[in-house]
Amino acid sequence: MSNKLDVRLLPGTRTVDAVTGQGYFPVITRLGGSELLMAYRGGAAHMGLGGRLDVGRSTDGGLNWSAPVTVADSERDDRNPALGMAPDGALVLAYHWQGSYDEEGAWKPEMGRADTRVVFSTDGGRAWTGDELIDYTPINGASPFGKIFTAGGVMHMLIYGGSPCCEPGEGTVRVGPATTPTYILRSKDNGRSWGDPTLVALGLNESDVAILPDGRWLFVARSENRAEQALYSCVSEDSGYTWRGIGRITDAKKHPPDLTLLPNGWLLLVFGRRHPPFGVEGLISRDGGTTWDERRLVLDDSLPGGDIGYPSTARLDDGRLVTAYYTAGTPDRQWEMFRAADVACKVVSYDASSLIYHWNKSV
Repeated sequence: MSNKLDVRLLPGTRTVDAVTGQGYFPVITRLGGSELLMAYRGGAAHMGLGGRLDVGRSTDGGLNWSAPVTVADSERDDRNPALGMAPDGALVLAYHWQGSYDEEGAWKPEMGRADTRVVFSTDGGRAWTGDELIDYTPINGASPFGKIFTAGGVMHMLIYGGSPCCEPGEGTVRVGPATTPTYILRSKDNGRSWGDPTLVALGLNESDVAILPDGRWLFVARSENRAEQALYSCVSEDSGYTWRGIGRITDAKKHPPDLTLLPNGWLLLVFGRRHPPFGVEGLISRDGGTTWDERRLVLDDSLPGGDIGYPSTARLDDGRLVTAYYTAGTPDRQWEMFRAADVACKVVSYDASSLIYHWNKSV
């Protein structure tokens, strides 16, 4: 049995460029049917004061994408989008507003503070209003990340960084000597106000949550330790208020996580492979994240640079999966953080039932 399953070889898989010259940190959300909206970064490289946030739209399940529409473009670095749909149908985009480095990327905190901001759309992402500081001031300056999700009528935002705004408790997970806090923030009014924080972990940062069929929540996050940067998981049985550790999932330099529940109850975890060969990989769990099959999925294994990944997946009603990720760099410029080199946001569309079938054939 092969130790990998190449998603690109499954019947009906398509890979397209959603946008070129930009597309860092994509986050996809479903609008209904086959319509998708994706937020991503443009205007600068991985870091830089020219950074802005744009959105692109697909009406055919990720096969074709509109030209980018700008949502946030200030004098600072507008970066790290988190995106989701509120219970009332409004779209909520939170982001990190960073001004603490110069045009060359040198860290200069005297140049300006970092803020956490939120902007809204009530017409499916065509127009955006209300760009404002997050109202929960103890966490202002931290970075939102990934998908904003709703459970029990309450919106939940994953956010990390800054000084801890609440004390760690018995239900807080700790990884290594690092101390970066990662939280869940909650909103009961469609994203207009936020609070009720839970300090999920210390020593973890970029994260995702999956709500499992049995009601448990699985949290997966990247470790802060730069020598490691692996993925760790923990689980909650009380809707995210307390957590207990499960352990490390991936080898080093495989991050950040993207979790998707498959139609048969399996869990798909996709992440960037940030060591050669650079690419985007995935793992399958058939028991809610307690264990992961040794075999791996391959979505891409030929990316030229190491600044890659940050996948985001949407599952459509027809069973298709749509995974977006970015690629930046060239073989001789593999880690260009301050000068964009051959940047693109790629989108892979593939069938969940075909994935499950071919996985079962080889297990």
